[in-house]
Amino acid sequence: MSAVVLWPADLTDSEGICYGWKQPLVCVAGVVATRDSAEAKRMVTLASLRSEWSAVRQMFSSDPVVLGYCRSRSSEGRSLEFSFQGDSRNLEVRQLLVYRRHRRSSMRFYSFNFSELDILPSQESEGSDTRNVAALANESLAADFTRLGSSPKRRGAVFDAEVLSQANLAHFFAAIVENEATSSNALSNPSGGAPEPTGRDESPPPSRTTPITPSSWANMIATIYGVSRRFSSTMEQFDIRYEQGLYVSKEVSYVYKDKARTVHSISKYIKFHNCVWLVLNDVIIGVAFGSFLCENKQFFAQWLHYGLQTYLIDGMREALLWLNSWPAGLKLNTELSQFYCHSLVGLVSVWGWLLEHGAPYFPALVWLIGVGGCCGMTMIVSLLSDTLSLLMAHLYACYYLSATVFSHQLGLAGSLWNLFRGKRYNVLRNRIDSWDYDMDQLLLGTILFTLLAFLLPTVLTYYALFATARLTVIIVHAIFDTITSLLNHFPLFALLLRLKDPLRLPGGVFIQRSKTGLLLLSSQPAPFSSIFRHYGAFRQLQFFPLR
Repeated sequence: MSAVVLWPADLTDSEGICYGWKQPLVCVAGVVATRDSAEAKRMVTLASLRSEWSAVRQMFSSDPVVLGYCRSRSSEGRSLEFSFQGDSRNLEVRQLLVYRRHRRSSMRFYSFNFSELDILPSQESEGSDTRNVAALANESLAADFTRLGSSPKRRGAVFDAEVLSQANLAHFFAAIVENEATSSNALSNPSGGAPEPTGRDESPPPSRTTPITPSSWANMIATIYGVSRRFSSTMEQFDIRYEQGLYVSKEVSYVYKDKARTVHSISKYIKFHNCVWLVLNDVIIGVAFGSFLCENKQFFAQWLHYGLQTYLIDGMREALLWLNSWPAGLKLNTELSQFYCHSLVGLVSVWGWLLEHGAPYFPALVWLIGVGGCCGMTMIVSLLSDTLSLLMAHLYACYYLSATVFSHQLGLAGSLWNLFRGKRYNVLRNRIDSWDYDMDQLLLGTILFTLLAFLLPTVLTYYALFATARLTVIIVHAIFDTITSLLNHFPLFALLLRLKDPLRLPGGVFIQRSKTGLLLLSSQPAPFSSIFRHYGAFRQLQFFPLR
């Protein structure tokens, strides 16, 4: 019989009983240096019952079995001789494919696509197996009626994700078989040296915990905390740091006590160390920058007071007075413009008076922001964002007043538009119906339209001023949020792994011909763009403009 055989590259010159998988392809996991097929079968069976292998057993459709006696000689290049157990005929190698058995400690593996490695910067572990992607793809192809049908024999021998899983864990299973062989040689009775499966004794019985019903005070605190997260960047950063602490404490035991380095466990390993590295770098940068702020608090306080008084108070007052004096030949409504100008200038002046009396406390504010650097640079950026929102509250108040008046005028314009077209809005059916208006109603609509046409340019001018100021504040907040997100979720550890050992972040597989003429299964390193694209799938700023 002929078959495609995957042969380990480090066993090019070996002889003995080989074992591995027969489906979907013949994948040789290792070779036992013996001619006793019964002894090799016993060691393979005991190895498949070990608790270490039971942790990854669900990844395969069948257990490893003894394939038969094999002999490979590197001098003959592609020469391989097989004989299956119970079959006197030799196995005719239709195609020989050599692969590298990656050690578990190296964390290298084969993968069809970089997306199989889940390194999204989320603290919560989703627990979803990435093998479902290949399963869904196979189901989609099977449901495609436009594809030509294939025979069951060819359908079974496919180079799919299970074959890559067999190649990834071949060295792990071979190490278990070698441990069984070593323990059998050390004991006088080989049959008694088989360790029994300890899966039942290792896991303690689940403890029963009595659910605690949250009280009304707890619900109130949770509600206040949730609302404060929407309006405060500092509270949101506290929550992110708390989630990072929970994630590290939860995953530390799994990462360092994992029995088999599967793709899922390697994903957890990368996410865990990426989180730890980001927190440590964040704290180091925050302490350095916080110390700089604390040492120069007087300078920054004077600069802050000067900037607020010059640009946010005097600058806005001058802009309002400039709009009230018919700027660039634009003739606004005099009475409405004076009302806008006097009201908003009074609001800005009151806020300037408050800032003037609060200026002596600016050094303490800068010192408090610098002390926040003990929690990381992200905490300093969050405090700066909240401080910006507090110091620019007068701009938001002026924007809210002008936007409210402008919104009502737009609504009035829409109603008058329906009036002149002979339409009206049906509240019950939520639609616009035809309607016959009386002459008095049309006359009243004409008067209102005249008032609207003369007052709208003045309202629009003041709205444009404060909308521009509000847009500038939102852009600054967006920059702060982007910096915070990068410091919290940047794929730093994945990038360093890509530079240090590209095979730990594979982006696909390809087959190349080696110098000896054999076909070699190799991994293609993931490009840097795919790492950021993987990260970009998660990076969606949830920015709240009121903050």
